[in-house]
Amino acid sequence: MSYSEIIPDWRKKLNLYGRTFSILTPLWKQLLIASLSAAFYALLSGLLVWLAGPLLMTLFDVGGVSADSTLNPDLLGSAAQGVASGIDSIKDSMKAWIDNIVTGGTRQDTLIRFCWLIVFVVLGKNLFLYLQGFFMAFVQQSVIRSFRDRLFAKYQRLSLDYFHSRRTGQVISRVTNDVVVLNESIDIGFNRLVTDSIEVVLYASFLIIISWKLTLLAMFVLPVAFGFIWFIGKKLRKYSERTQERMADVNSVLEESINNIRIVKAFSMEEFETRKFFDSTRNFFKSLLRMSRIRHLASPINDMLATIAGVMILLFAGTRIIAGSGELDAGDFMTYVIAMFAMIKPVKSLSQIHIKIQEGMAAAERIFSVLDAKEKVKDAPNAIEIGKFSQGIEYNQVGFSYNESAEVLRGISFKVNAGEVLAFVGPSGGGKSTLLDLLPRFYDPQKGQIMVDGKDIREISLKSLRGLMGIVTQETLLFNDTIRNNIAYGLNGTQQEKVEEAARMANAHGFISQLEHGYDTQVGNRGVKLSGGQRQRVAIARALLKDPQILIFDEATSALDTESEILVQEAINRLMINRTSLVIAHRLSTIKNADRIIVIDDGRVVQEGTHDQLMAEQGLYGRLYNMQFRDEK
Repeated sequence: MSYSEIIPDWRKKLNLYGRTFSILTPLWKQLLIASLSAAFYALLSGLLVWLAGPLLMTLFDVGGVSADSTLNPDLLGSAAQGVASGIDSIKDSMKAWIDNIVTGGTRQDTLIRFCWLIVFVVLGKNLFLYLQGFFMAFVQQSVIRSFRDRLFAKYQRLSLDYFHSRRTGQVISRVTNDVVVLNESIDIGFNRLVTDSIEVVLYASFLIIISWKLTLLAMFVLPVAFGFIWFIGKKLRKYSERTQERMADVNSVLEESINNIRIVKAFSMEEFETRKFFDSTRNFFKSLLRMSRIRHLASPINDMLATIAGVMILLFAGTRIIAGSGELDAGDFMTYVIAMFAMIKPVKSLSQIHIKIQEGMAAAERIFSVLDAKEKVKDAPNAIEIGKFSQGIEYNQVGFSYNESAEVLRGISFKVNAGEVLAFVGPSGGGKSTLLDLLPRFYDPQKGQIMVDGKDIREISLKSLRGLMGIVTQETLLFNDTIRNNIAYGLNGTQQEKVEEAARMANAHGFISQLEHGYDTQVGNRGVKLSGGQRQRVAIARALLKDPQILIFDEATSALDTESEILVQEAINRLMINRTSLVIAHRLSTIKNADRIIVIDDGRVVQEGTHDQLMAEQGLYGRLYNMQFRDEK
């Protein structure tokens, strides 16, 4: 990799770190309290370790094995001698400070003072541990909430094509799994970073103060350990990306199987779906194992490196003390050994920080890929509000494609005046649904423009544009809530009388009243507890309650039986009174009375007129009508 490629890569990483941790800015007070508490916890933990040596001297009344701690002046230069003597001075000052606090008239008094000091230190240490945990938990949960809120809000702003090109499990995984992984890295990066860093600095300082020469023996291990940590972190970032994608696959298979459970059972595909789910969990399992193998390799290897260094020091210093030639007294040696082994845990924890942060950054990249996704359909900078529809709708040479290779609509032009009923018919796949999806701006056309009351819909705010419209489609999806809340969706505080009035007009009040819990009946996931006709009538009641000025019906009765179709069609006819309606009809008999009918074939307008005019032309409409009439006979 060239130098020019390395620099942008580092800039990208720094930008990723900056964006990720910038979310902590509003939480600086809680983070400061947690960090200060962690610092005091670490300092008190260090104080406990330092007390080990003096406590040993008090209990056993032992003296130094060798009081001569001076260094041979021939071995060191003047600068080194100055540093060594400065370190000895610090050690003596710390010992004198402890002696002033705990030394009593007798050894018994000194022991009692030691015990009280230890109790107060442990009490303070645990108080700060609690404060750190509580305020860091506040920060963590705030981070999770913030990212999930931002992701969900972003999903609401993204256009439909974003979701059509991604599996539902992947979309969900960003909000669930990736946010948790990222939060863990922030947790470890801040929750442990302060505590472990201070502890390592304290214990390392103790080791240097007590015997800087012994400490030098352990230094050769550090480059090996940190090099290994860097290598592990780089590997884990790559494996973490794969693992999260495998988890998204598990979510996708699970979600699809549950949503399509009726089809699964109808085709006796339970075993097939089970095998597919087992395959996805097996792939996730393998990916997780690969990541775990690398992650868990770090701890034992770092532990072994630290232990080897500790054993070498024990052998070197212990042998000299036993032989009577050491420079440490028993208390110093005990403090040194305890500090050395106490340092192993925070060092191991610090080694995991880099690894966890790399996993979190992999999750952050996926999260920001969503947050940075282009919003293809959005309000113009100075979008206008439109509260009333009074003139008409015009499509002017509209062209549209879902991708660059195939055009779905080509040169579509037509007008519909306010109050008219305009029907669209044509073979399946001709572009009828896409044509009407452009009006509420579910998508934007690549060519031409659509006008509402003489204004380009791209200049109208999305909220006010869609506020003019009520949409009823063939696939009616309800929320897993009560019938009342589904009818009054988005209209908080709506009176029960208005809900019932809308239900009556939609021919839904009768079947709702017969349910055990009436309007408080839960409809189940996607409305599965209701029949197709019942769901459709609830959807029409929802549209009626909104009182839209423009209605869009996309084959609203095509999937219903004859009795349900009659009831739904009656409700639709009531809904269309004094409203501008655009209707896609599967059964042509239902749109014979439309003001005009437009025939769409292969993305083009091929015929336009009334039912009688189109029948007289003996074109595509006549053939479709006659074929359907023959089938119905």
